[in-house]
Amino acid sequence: MTTNLQIWLAAFTIAFLYFYGLDHFIMSMQGLPINMDFTPAQ
Repeated sequence: MTTNLQIWLAAFTIAFLYFYGLDHFIMSMQGLPINMDFTPAQ
């Protein structure tokens, strides 16, 4: 049971970091300002 949960948490964390890193890379490549606080632009 705990092993299954650890696998799910690790996979979720890896996927989140991968997509966040990809988004960060694309935004910096396009010269867009990078907001770290995830608040919508006003």
